[in-house]
Amino acid sequence: MAITIRSSFVVDAKPADAWRSLVDIEQSAPCFPGAELKEKLEDGSYKGAFTVKLGPLTFKFNGKFKITEQDDAARRLVVAASGTDTKGRGGADASIHVQLHDQDGKSRVDVVSDVSLSGTVAQYGRGVGMIEALSQQLLNQFSKNLAARILSSAPPEPAAPAAAAPSAEPAPASAPPPASAPPPTAPLDAGKLMRQAMWQSVRNFFLHLFGRA
Repeated sequence: MAITIRSSFVVDAKPADAWRSLVDIEQSAPCFPGAELKEKLEDGSYKGAFTVKLGPLTFKFNGKFKITEQDDAARRLVVAASGTDTKGRGGADASIHVQLHDQDGKSRVDVVSDVSLSGTVAQYGRGVGMIEALSQQLLNQFSKNLAARILSSAPPEPAAPAAAAPSAEPAPASAPPPASAPPPTAPLDAGKLMRQAMWQSVRNFFLHLFGRA
């Protein structure tokens, strides 16, 4: 089953900063809910995992992805991704086209995903409208995580020079704080996102209905 999903999101960051973080896989991949970045392969692709929690059940997909095209001047890239359910219930292949635009100093990211589903996974993909709404919810969370990462990695503003102290004794150097280990990847709560996506689908339906009326 093949579907095309079109969505977009806005990041409250300068386009240059957002683009730099987007093309840095080690920065951007962990921002996607439920995603786990693993090792980099010799061909430039990355191994990864995607964990989804649906009620009492947890599903895990293993796969890999790679940036196949990157145009820094046009701020456009293409990502090829594939994944298979660890219990053999199906999989997915995707070609993801990303275009970043300047929107009043912020960054608007348009995403077009050509997705091919197989096995049991394809049965859940028959509600294309629901998948599009769910995809938008995922991108909304991704944009929030990406914006937080961009802000945390931005260089601090230079402090104003302090007045010279009367004492000539230099202050003792303090040891840098120990680096903290990254938190474990939390599984994606698909049930919550599906409820949000369902409400968005209903809302869009009535907006379309009254708009036509």
